[in-house]
Amino acid sequence: MKRKHYLGTLLFTLLAAACSSPYGLEGEEGAAGAGADGMGGYGDGATYGSNTSYGRGNAGTADYYNDPQYGHNVTGGPQAADKDRIIYFAYDSSTIDSRSEAVIREHAAYLRAHPQANVVLEGHTDERGTREYNISLGERRGYSVKEHFAAQGVAPQQMRVLSYGEERPAAYGSSEEDYAKNRRVVIMY
Repeated sequence: MKRKHYLGTLLFTLLAAACSSPYGLEGEEGAAGAGADGMGGYGDGATYGSNTSYGRGNAGTADYYNDPQYGHNVTGGPQAADKDRIIYFAYDSSTIDSRSEAVIREHAAYLRAHPQANVVLEGHTDERGTREYNISLGERRGYSVKEHFAAQGVAPQQMRVLSYGEERPAAYGSSEEDYAKNRRVVIMY
């Protein structure tokens, strides 16, 4: 009798293991995220953005940074145009330049005026470097934007950093122009 019980338990365990996915929970095979507490995670998209990025794929991807109007006439908040939600970075850098500061300034003003509003700062990189390095670089870029927001009076609880690394490119390709479009932080409400 004990033997039948043991075999039944073993059979159930084997069947349950065969039904599992090697990727864990749905969506975990993508990029890792880093929350404001540094513990990581995707979130459900309900509170902080939608877990989607602007400009995915080459079709319709605008080169906002090379547009002479980038950083001018910026609108902050959830109704901002795509060009007003993206902060671009130099290769292997998390330093924010003066043109991008105008974008941050307008969103910071909106967040100060709307303390119930929250943002996810989605960090992205080009494909050069290891996956782990790019996740870390995307996170550093997100925290760089978060520090600029905080310096302008945005409450820490209104911001969350999430890094996708190279996992969600704005442009698919291996040219310098494509790489430049992928080195960014997207501000998601």
